[in-house]
Amino acid sequence: MIGKKKLLILHGPNLNLLGKREKEIYGIYTLEDLDAMIRREAEKLGITVDCHQSNHEGTLIDLIHGAEGKYEGIIFNPGAFTHYSIALRDALAAVSVPAVEVHLSNIYAREELRRRSVIAPVARGQISGLGPRSYLLALYALASEDSSFCPPGGGGYGFERAGARSPELNVRGIRGAIDAASNDEGEILAATAELLRQIVTDNAVAKENVAAVIFSLTPDLNAAFPAKAARRMGWTDVPLFCSVEIGVTGALPRCIRVLMLVNTSMKPREIKHVYLKGAAVLREDLEAAAADPSGV
Repeated sequence: MIGKKKLLILHGPNLNLLGKREKEIYGIYTLEDLDAMIRREAEKLGITVDCHQSNHEGTLIDLIHGAEGKYEGIIFNPGAFTHYSIALRDALAAVSVPAVEVHLSNIYAREELRRRSVIAPVARGQISGLGPRSYLLALYALASEDSSFCPPGGGGYGFERAGARSPELNVRGIRGAIDAASNDEGEILAATAELLRQIVTDNAVAKENVAAVIFSLTPDLNAAFPAKAARRMGWTDVPLFCSVEIGVTGALPRCIRVLMLVNTSMKPREIKHVYLKGAAVLREDLEAAAADPSGV
């Protein structure tokens, strides 16, 4: 554990539309997914985070002013304000709280108008283009006493200590299941999307690390291919495969199962398998393990 600190997470304009807006650029995570991921990592580090989003420049300025004496660091995605808000730049310069500027997309690989940051000169550093991991790297940087961009254990998020070995990546399987309300295309796709979002959120999975996703459905679901939900979420370059399960007497009806293969440094016991709604009865042992993480 790195130490007790309190950090302020600020999301700028339009970030409330994450998961809906330009998924091919910003990804499938919603703002709620992103904040949950940040809080989970912060808890591991023994620090506290307060997350705020605003579309209004003045609100963000007030939050920055209020950080003095309350927070030890600020993680700030200014959104479009990055490129022109001198007022936000001056607010950060006026407080002694160190800030790290973050962006989900690589602003320097986008349109010319997005390649300039007026915030960067007054920030401790800038992390851009790594999706949700941009926030996690900033979290590790501000949480650590020496502000080195390196999580506990030597890395795994793109930066390593000098001389440290890169973490070994292995292909791991993450299982999940959910039941659909009915044999309707909308219900099948909504349930599938909910399950996929929960899996990637609980396991901090980046889309580029997904090797493949295998879907299976019980025979009573034939109104849609669940892979269609993944395509709608922007997973256009991930191999997807759908199959129909054999009919077993007494099996959970209208069930969608997923096996997601990911490249990860996580150990098998660190994987969080996800069983939602009625499918939770399929793996009640997972709830027991979560309640008693020390158990074998």
